[in-house]
Formats: sequence, structure tokens, C-alpha cells
Amino acid sequence: MDKLEKFLEKFIGPVAKAMSENDTLQAMAEGFMRTGPVTFGVCIFVILGNLPLTGYSDWLTGIGLKTHFDAISNASLNILALYISYSVAYCFANRKGDNALSCGILSLLSFLIIIPQTVAGAEGDITAFNIAYLSGTGILVALLLAIMVGHLFHYLSGKGLKFSMPEGVPPMVSESFEPIFISMIIVAVAFLIRVGFGYTSYGNFLSFFDQTIGAFIIKIGLSLPTIFFIYFAANLLWFFGIHPNTIYSAFVPLQMTLIMTNISDFQAGKPLTYLTITLVSMFASFGGNGNTIGLCLSMFTAKSERYKKMLKLALVPNLFNINEPLIFGMPVMLNPIFFIPMVFCNVVMGLIGLFATKIFTFTYNPAMSLLPWTTPFFIKAFLAGGVSLLIMVLILLAVNTLMYYPFFRIADHKAYAEEQAAKAGEAFESVK
Repeated sequence: MDKLEKFLEKFIGPVAKAMSENDTLQAMAEGFMRTGPVTFGVCIFVILGNLPLTGYSDWLTGIGLKTHFDAISNASLNILALYISYSVAYCFANRKGDNALSCGILSLLSFLIIIPQTVAGAEGDITAFNIAYLSGTGILVALLLAIMVGHLFHYLSGKGLKFSMPEGVPPMVSESFEPIFISMIIVAVAFLIRVGFGYTSYGNFLSFFDQTIGAFIIKIGLSLPTIFFIYFAANLLWFFGIHPNTIYSAFVPLQMTLIMTNISDFQAGKPLTYLTITLVSMFASFGGNGNTIGLCLSMFTAKSERYKKMLKLALVPNLFNINEPLIFGMPVMLNPIFFIPMVFCNVVMGLIGLFATKIFTFTYNPAMSLLPWTTPFFIKAFLAGGVSLLIMVLILLAVNTLMYYPFFRIADHKAYAEEQAAKAGEAFESVK
């Protein structure tokens, strides 16, 4: 353990520190989080509009509500790339101390310039934005452009290209005119990208990205080996006190692409593109990072007062996937006793879940992926796939508990012995 800790401190620690301090990565993570009002705000309506009940969709259509539920999806999830385009650029500029509002607007403008603006109609092309480009892999393009615009905006701002208004001009007017030259340059770059790719066989930048860079990123990023590695690496870092968001922040764009693609498939009545990886991700990780819900359940057998009290403190938060009280309070972090279950439980549970998908057929309503991360796992499983999915996660909960139980018994026995020794010492002192 000492050698492993020294290795992480020497090699992994600096990398994690650099990632946590990197403005680009942090702007990505913050930008996606700030779109939360969109996804959380429409969550209940998307779920109600896509309940996996026989005849439900036809019933909604019959009473005239299907169109209105779809309108909520179209105004939020199906154009999520627009929100991300603005939010990520805004957050990046804000971290750099630039005019965040202008940067966000220019990022959104650049994205709308670059994407195709015609839709095939019955009597020819119609001038319109195709909603297909505003979700799915469009999210990755919006993210890329937001980062590019943010860096270019910051660079040009540092070169003295800001337009200065006379003193006495209201701040609102001054700030709106300040980036006028920067805006011209950024729009010119977006225009050149659009024209340049318009003369290629791809026709536009999104088609190029979708067929080349995007396809490669999705193939690698949304694969089972990558998912298992991410969970393993995140738990390993978490064990040594490095927050797993260091790992997860880079995966968020792909995760949103996965969710949006599955929702589009579900609404179109097609098989989910990423059904297996979605199910395995659910099976592999619940109860907080490290799947510590099994550790909480093990504490029902505690003999020591220390862990009886810890159970009362940690159980309820852990049901809502919040396990910091355990990680830092027990502690699990840097505790050699819990190294094996914490670091490897995700992989073991994920592999069991993957095996189960090969034997049994599970249904999944991808709208449930929009539920807040604090949703208890058993509620999410039942809403997403009914009784069969709930039974599967409960089986995995038993596996998770069995993985933690023998190691908890070691820790509890040690704590109980220490408490008894302390009581004996107090008794001796009182007699003395």
C-alpha cells in the first residue's frame, strides 16, 4: 500500500492536479453542469411522455398530448448542443476573466453558422435548422467549438483588440461594443470553416466530424473496456483522496451523447444503440463512488459503537448516492482494509451485469437517465426497467455487500477490541 501510494503521489497525483486546475477541462465540466436546469427541469415531462406502457403513446396521440410532450423534448434535450455551446464558452471565459456573456453568445453564433441550415422537403430544400444536428454527436461539435471560441476570444482579448468606449458610457453599452473586432474575427473563422468544408465531399463540418473524429471518439469512449477502466481509475483515485470528478469530467460529453442517442432511438421506436453499455453502467455503479452501499449494509452487523454510530450517519445519504461521510468519516480513504472492495467492486459488478445481459432480456426507458444522480438506485431501476431490472440491481447489491462484509468484519473487530481495551483502562483508572 505504501508503494502504491508513493507511485500515485509521484505519477498520478501531478496529472490529477493538472487536470483539476486545467481551465478547459473544468469549463467543460462546469458548462455541462450548468445545463442542469434544462435536463432536470424537463425530466418529469420527458418521462411522462415516454412511459414504456403498451398503447400509452397511442393514447397520448389520441387525446392530443403527444405533440405537446414532444415539444418539451424538442425545446430542451433535442437541441442540447445549443445550450452547451453557450454554457461551456461562458464558463471558460468566466474562468479566464474575460467578457463571459459575449464569449458565450459568439460560441452559439459560430455553431449556428457552421451547421447545415437546410432540410430536405417534399418540394425541395427548406431553409431551417435540422434538429438532428443539435443533439447526439452535435453535442461534441458544440463542445469543440465552444472551447475553440473560448481560447480564441481569450487570445484576442489579450492582444488589445477590445474596443474602448469613452468614459461615462453606461457599462451595458460599453461591454456590448468592447468585443466588436473580436466578434468579426471569430465570425470570419466560422465562415471559413463552413465554406471550406462545403467544398469537400463531406459537405459540412458536422458530417466530417461525425464520420471521422467523432466516430473514433465514440467508438473508443463508449466501449465497455473504457467504461470499466473509468470506474476502476475513478475509485482508485477516490481511495487516495483524489475526487473522481477528475476522471468523470472528461467523460461527460460522451455520456450526454449516449443518453441523447438512446432517447432519440426510443422516441423513434428503434432498438437502443447503447442499451448494453447503459445497463452495465447502471449495474456497475450505484450507492456512490466505490459502491459503498454494501459497506453500509454490512454495518448492520457491527459490534463496535463506532460503526453503529457511523451507520446512522451514513446510511440515508448513501441511499441517495452520497458517500462522503463514509469516505472521509469512517474512513474508507487510505484505509488498507477496504482497498480491494472499493477499487474492484465496480468491475466485478459490471462483469456480472454484462453476463446477465447475455442471458436475460432487459428493457430500459432512456428518459430515466435524466433523473438526478441523487435518485436512489432501486427507484431508478424500477422506473427504468420494471421489476426485472429492480431484481437485478438487488442481486448486485447482495454481491456488493458480500464483497465488503469480510473486510468490514476485520475493521469492526479491530474497533471493538480498541473500545473494550479503552473501557478496561477506564475501569482500572476508576478503581485505582
